Amino acid sequence: MKKTKFFTLLFAAALSPLLLNAQQAPSAVPEEGEAAPKSTRPKQTDKASNQLINNYLAVTGSKQAHSNLRNVVATGTIEEAGRIRKFKLVETQDGKRKVTYTWRHLGREHEVQYAFDGLQSWSQEVKPKEKSSQSYGGQTGKHFQTQRWLLHPFVLPLSASYVFKYQGLDKVYGRPTYVIVGYGKHDERSWFYFDQEKFLITRWGGIGLIAGVEEYMDYSAIRFAKVNGVLLPKEIDLLAEGQPFGTISIDSIEANQVIDSTIFKRPASNIPVLRQRPVQ
Repeated sequence: MKKTKFFTLLFAAALSPLLLNAQQAPSAVPEEGEAAPKSTRPKQTDKASNQLINNYLAVTGSKQAHSNLRNVVATGTIEEAGRIRKFKLVETQDGKRKVTYTWRHLGREHEVQYAFDGLQSWSQEVKPKEKSSQSYGGQTGKHFQTQRWLLHPFVLPLSASYVFKYQGLDKVYGRPTYVIVGYGKHDERSWFYFDQEKFLITRWGGIGLIAGVEEYMDYSAIRFAKVNGVLLPKEIDLLAEGQPFGTISIDSIEANQVIDSTIFKRPASNIPVLRQRPVQ
C-alpha cells in the first residue's frame, strides 16, 4: 500500500503541469460510437507516459522481472456471446503469438489456429478436416498482432518499436484511470488504462472488426495472478464498443518455456498443384 501511495504522489507531481492541457486536447482514444480519429505519431514518449509505465512495471513485479519473461504459455476457456471454447496461448517478449482454439460441436472435434510470426499473421483450420493455412490480414489481423492478452509492449525488444502519449483521465468499471496511447511500428494505435490507485492496467485495446465494420475492441482485466514474480491477468472481459460480450478465463500460465520457433511459421499449402498440359 505504501508503495502505491508513493507512486501516486510522484505521478501527481510530475503530471500537474500537463493535466489541464491533456484533458482539453483531442484524444486519440475514441469515445463510444465515435469514428476513429486521425492522429500523428509523436516523436518520442512523453514524461507522463514514461512515469505510468514505470509505475506499472514496479507494482506488478519490476522492470527486470518483466524483462525476464521471455515467453508465456497459457491455457483456459474463452466465452464469446454464449460460445465456449478451450484455448492455448503462446506469447513471446518479441511480439510473436499463437492461439489454438478447440471445441466440440455435434459430436465432432474442432480446432483452429491463429498465429503471428513477427512479420505476417495466418490462420488454419486443423479439425475436423485439415485445410490449407490462410493469410490473416486486414484490420482483424492487425488487432490480433498488436493486442496481446498477457505481455504488454513496455520492455525490450518490443518496446523499441513503440512511442506513447498521455491522453488524460477516464474510468474502468467506475474506477478512475489514467490513459495513454501507444503507437506501434506501423503507427497502429493501442490504448492502455492505468488504475489511479494501484497502477495496474485494467483495460487495453485497439481497433478491430465486427461484422465487417471497424469497432473498438478492448480487454479488461478483472483478476490477476503472479507468474515468475510478475502480476499478470488471470481473468479478462472482452469488450466491443465498451460493452462486455465475453470472458477469457485462464486456468494456467507458465513462463519461459522451451518453444519450437516453427510453431509461429505459416504451414506450407497441402493442396496439390495441378500441372497444365502445354498447348500444342
